[in-house]
Amino acid sequence: MDLFNIQVNEDKLHENFINVSKDPDLVKVLNSWAIGFKDRDHKFVKEFQTTFNTSFWELYLHACFSNLGFKIDYSYSSPDFVIKTRKQKLEMVIEAVSTRHAEEGTPEHERINALADLENKDKIDNKNYEEIVHLATERIASSISNKARKYIETYSKLEHVKGKPFILAVGAFEQPFFYLQGIGAIQRVLYGLVKAEYREGTPYLEYSENILKRKNGKQIPIGIFNNQKYSYISGILFSSVASMGKVRALSLNKKKSIYFQSYTYNDYDTKGQMKVTSHKKYKESLLDGMSLYLNPYADNPIDPTEFDSNDISIVYNNESAKYKHGFLFSRTTINLDGHSE
Repeated sequence: MDLFNIQVNEDKLHENFINVSKDPDLVKVLNSWAIGFKDRDHKFVKEFQTTFNTSFWELYLHACFSNLGFKIDYSYSSPDFVIKTRKQKLEMVIEAVSTRHAEEGTPEHERINALADLENKDKIDNKNYEEIVHLATERIASSISNKARKYIETYSKLEHVKGKPFILAVGAFEQPFFYLQGIGAIQRVLYGLVKAEYREGTPYLEYSENILKRKNGKQIPIGIFNNQKYSYISGILFSSVASMGKVRALSLNKKKSIYFQSYTYNDYDTKGQMKVTSHKKYKESLLDGMSLYLNPYADNPIDPTEFDSNDISIVYNNESAKYKHGFLFSRTTINLDGHSE
């Protein structure tokens, strides 16, 4: 599978693909992710070149599962991944879902135009952040709902799916600043957590059963892991930092013009840690920023030890989670030569 052998007319190429294909450092990383990947329907490369994000997310997941030592069975046409775990040789079924912009929304790759709309180009304030999280919540909830319907109508009837943990792997690409949402949106969707802060040194949490869609005021249900309605979904794998910034961070050629602004979990304070680090000194692993959310009502529960990696956070329910010190919530790649990733 040659990801960069052009299969379509140039006017059909996605902007992200064009940018990546011009950079040998990024090409090397993505080619390494593709080792062992099977193009079952013989259209993956074309989709990678024309629509990009969905294929990019699947490629990233393939690399992650290989890194975890999972054996991937590509003999089935769907769902996306049927895996056998490293430790107990358990089988799990994983469907990839990548969020995308709303019909009238701004595509994630139109970042320069989005920056121009901000009053302060150097800083996204609390109001901007709330808008990012709200939109992400809308799009994640919609994507999960669509895949849940697909499971009921199709996947649940497949013999190789029955009786096995079913996981949705959600990648965020729904807006230009998707990589800044952290875990705010996914926690709203799964647990209804709409506010989390410290007040006089004490944790303060607010929950809701729905949010209002910005466009039309329609109620969108949230907190889907608070009851048995979605018990057939065993868990959610989620990352908002599986972006081209991830690829850049893993590239071996460290560039003087590139810096990373990261926001990470701080085990020694009530606030996370914000840092700006040069490419040469910056360290990030393939799995950094990945979270596994377990459904406490799952029909087929996941053994979280099968995802035993210090870089993956495990969220057991809305009151219990395991994060490493330095867990990556968000990361912006700053290229002094011109753009962010």
